[in-house]
Amino acid sequence: MISCQWCEELADDDRDEVLALVAAAAEYDDEAGFSRIEPRDVTARTRTGVRVSHLAVKARRGLSALEDVPLVVVAYLQVAVDDEGLGTVQFVVHPDYRSRGIATLLVEELGLDVDRPDGWRGTGARALRTWAFGTHPAAERLTRRFRIPSVSRLWTLFRSLTGPFAVPLDPVAVPEGSRLEELRALDDPESVKALDDVLSRSGMSSAQLEKLSESRSYGTGSVVVASGDAGRSHGFVWLDPTLHTHLDLRAAWIRALVLEKESRGGGLGAGLLVRALEVLRDAGAQIALMRIDPEDDGAVRLCRLLSFEQEEAHTCYQVGDWHEPPGYL
Repeated sequence: MISCQWCEELADDDRDEVLALVAAAAEYDDEAGFSRIEPRDVTARTRTGVRVSHLAVKARRGLSALEDVPLVVVAYLQVAVDDEGLGTVQFVVHPDYRSRGIATLLVEELGLDVDRPDGWRGTGARALRTWAFGTHPAAERLTRRFRIPSVSRLWTLFRSLTGPFAVPLDPVAVPEGSRLEELRALDDPESVKALDDVLSRSGMSSAQLEKLSESRSYGTGSVVVASGDAGRSHGFVWLDPTLHTHLDLRAAWIRALVLEKESRGGGLGAGLLVRALEVLRDAGAQIALMRIDPEDDGAVRLCRLLSFEQEEAHTCYQVGDWHEPPGYL
C-alpha cells in the first residue's frame, strides 16, 4: 500500500511534492498548534556532527488499489542523527491522507529496532526522539499501540493582554544592582554577546543549549537584557512581536526567558517577563504565548503569579535509552 526509500537528499520531483505537503499540513494544523516541519528541514543535508536522512512515503493517489493510478507523496519523515547516535525524528502525513493508517503502516514497515550495529534502519541512530505538539489523538493512538514511552513534556501558556479577561500588568521592581536595558534586535552584536554570556552561566543542559542555539540561528524578534553595574549580563527575555491569529485573537510569542544561576529567585525573571508582555501589548497583541517545562517549579510559579493559563500540553516520545533529557526551547 505504501512505498518508501531512504535518501540523503530528495530528488527534485519528490522534494517539490514534500514541500507542498509540509506547507499544506502547516496551514491545516496552524490553529491546533500541532507539530510542523519547516521547508528548510526538507532541503537539509548531512553536515558536521549531524547525519540527515529523508523518507518520502508514497502511495497510489486516493490509496487506490489499481496499478495504473500514479504514486503520490502522502507522508514525509526526516531523521537527524548526531555523532553520539541520538536521532531526532520529524514526521507528517498529508491532511488528505490522515486517519487512514499511513503512520501505522510505516511503523510496521520500518520497525523500531535501534539495537542493530548500524542503528535504526542503517541511519546510525541508537535512540529516537520526536516531539508531538498539541494534544494530537493520532500521536496518542500510535504511541500507545507500539508502546512508545513519553520522556518529557512541555506546556503552552497564554496570557491575556487586552480585553475583558486581561489582568493589569503591574510594574515589577528588579533587584538592586540590576537594570533592564533597551529593546534590541535578536541579531544585534550586543544582544548576541549578552545572550552567550548569560547562557554560559545558566546551567542549562547541552541539549537545551543546542536547541536554543538552533532556534536563535533561524529566529526573529527582539531581546531585553538585564545587566548589572559592572556590565555583566544577568538574564534576558527573547520575544517576537510578529502578530499571528490564534483562536481568532492577535497573538505573539515569548520565545525564551533565561537567567544565570546566581540571579534566580530574586524577582529578576518577573521583571523581564513583565517588560516582554508590555512590549507585546504595545505591538498590538491581545494574548501572549510561551512554552515552559512543567517540571520547572520556579517557572510554573512565576507564570501563575503573572496570570498565565495553560492551553496545550506537548509530549516527547522516545525509542531506546538516552543519557540526556530532551532539549526544548
